[in-house]
Amino acid sequence: MVSVVMATYNGEKYIIEQLDSIRLQTQPPDEVIMCDDVSSDNTVQVVKSYIEEYGLDNWQIIENEKNLGYYDNFFKTIFMSRGDTIYLSDQDDVWDLNKIKTFEALYAEKPEAMMIQSNVKFIDSLGRPLRTREPYHLIPDTGELIKLPAESMCKHQGSGYTMSFRREVSDVIEKNSLDKLKEGHRFHDVLLGIAAIALGDCYLDQRIYDKHRLHDSNATRRSGTSSVSDRTKAKQLEIVTSRVQDFSTMLNYCTDDKREILEQFRDVAQKRKDLIERFSPRKFFRVAGVRKYYSSKLGVFTDLMYSLGLEKLLLFMYKHI
Repeated sequence: MVSVVMATYNGEKYIIEQLDSIRLQTQPPDEVIMCDDVSSDNTVQVVKSYIEEYGLDNWQIIENEKNLGYYDNFFKTIFMSRGDTIYLSDQDDVWDLNKIKTFEALYAEKPEAMMIQSNVKFIDSLGRPLRTREPYHLIPDTGELIKLPAESMCKHQGSGYTMSFRREVSDVIEKNSLDKLKEGHRFHDVLLGIAAIALGDCYLDQRIYDKHRLHDSNATRRSGTSSVSDRTKAKQLEIVTSRVQDFSTMLNYCTDDKREILEQFRDVAQKRKDLIERFSPRKFFRVAGVRKYYSSKLGVFTDLMYSLGLEKLLLFMYKHI
């Protein structure tokens, strides 16, 4: 059984195009579940009319009584789904019509796969292509299916709008209430990606199956802005603390072959936390010695600046890079 889940919020402007790309899949999903997070526009009515127009009995939209935020809203929607495989959908994207069929064939071929992602093309509000800054997962594009190294997934879990995963991934999160441990700068796709690599293997189909729309109202653009504007020392410390927590928790559920890599990333996060809390040369050299575990080339420098109380200077530099 295949489930598509979508967290909606003020999405009336673009949502029809994405609903079309889901409805017209060459392998249609068995269910589509949407949770609306108290939209102030006509998103809910637009979706209800769409479902009625096409007689989509296996589609539904649930209206939240209060605004949950996209993190909690996505997990609410995920936990409501019943599929053996689950596909995350953003409300303003456009899918390739063969996405589900292709991914389901890959899941059948690779039983060890806990998550499959795809390459993505960015488009603007009018659907025009935008240039991407760097290859997805920082891996050169060969157009092939590749198994993502565990180290790569621990550095960068990927973007939710390209993610599909097996039921086991969301089950371990739900049964152990891991989604409630959300101190710091938390995203639903971070937790899903770490859980997936702890439980099995993750694959990247380097063909493009998603057009991801960037505009002033969507969560990707907002999160990208806040991740820069909110980079205070306290926020960075929360982020790194949550990383310690993520990897520590997943050690309780990981396969034996992933234990060492998760322990390494937990220990690195702890070293970073120690440095940021209070600078010392010894702590700095410990962090510099594990710089290969950072997802950014500027990571060690960034942590150093926070530890020295130079966050205002760092914020100025980020805004002008």
